[in-house]
Amino acid sequence: MSAVEIQDLHKSYDGNKALNGLDLDIEEGEIYGFLGPNGAGKTTAIKIILGLIKPDEGEVSVLGKDALEDSMSVRRSVGYLPENLEMYGDLTVMENLRFLCELKGCPDEDIGKLLKEFEMDDWDGKKVRSLSKGMLQRIGFLQTMIGDPDVFILDEPTSGLDPRVRRWVKDKIVDLKGKGKTIFLSSHVLSEVQELCDRVGFIREGEIVGEGDVDTFFDDLDMFPRLELKIESPIEDFEMIEGVEYIERPRLVDDQLTLYCEEERKMDVIKLLLDEGFEINDFSVKKPDLEEVFVRLTVEG
Repeated sequence: MSAVEIQDLHKSYDGNKALNGLDLDIEEGEIYGFLGPNGAGKTTAIKIILGLIKPDEGEVSVLGKDALEDSMSVRRSVGYLPENLEMYGDLTVMENLRFLCELKGCPDEDIGKLLKEFEMDDWDGKKVRSLSKGMLQRIGFLQTMIGDPDVFILDEPTSGLDPRVRRWVKDKIVDLKGKGKTIFLSSHVLSEVQELCDRVGFIREGEIVGEGDVDTFFDDLDMFPRLELKIESPIEDFEMIEGVEYIERPRLVDDQLTLYCEEERKMDVIKLLLDEGFEINDFSVKKPDLEEVFVRLTVEG
């Protein structure tokens, strides 16, 4: 059974399409990265999954439940961490968490267990307004676990955090996957998405423009490695490079020449440059990463 399934989802605001036939199928137990530029429709999709807004058309199910008809039940079965977590600043951590327990219909004892598990049992009396960004995010992650949900929706969970707290959040995500939980992860930190996720989907203008396994995505898109060369002086006849059929997207900035070519053609590129009298001080070959895919699918189209 799919953990989250979306079919032909449409949503417009004042005539502007936010979602345009969005389809998603997230498998149980996987970490799915949901990627796209600002304004692509990510937040709208998340709000519809949670039943916070209604779509114009389409169907959404979470763990077999109709998220549009049974939104309250779905919200209780999902752990949600928004990008900008809002809690009552004048209340203590414990008071805020008790309020969330009431909303989810969970016993208060869950809070103490979670605070102890997260090594925050001395935080219960702290006023939320006194918490740092990192402390607040850790509490935010903890509150997603109230009620022991099977699906987690995490929106920019490491945004603005220092490296220590970022590592803590990533470790907790890995722990959740180890328990068989499903994680729907929206993030702009592409290196972390590549590190954590099993599959990724790229959204642009309200629809999925690319989707696949993280390990094989680059092969499926037939993407070339990036060749970076340091040259002694700027190349004057740059048009010569641009005209070579096996060289893609050459770019020259100061003494750094960047281009894309098939792995087996990299030595042909170097030989070509040397034959033309260019001095190469250093070069490196970089395999494609999610940033390259992101640019190709959501910017270049």
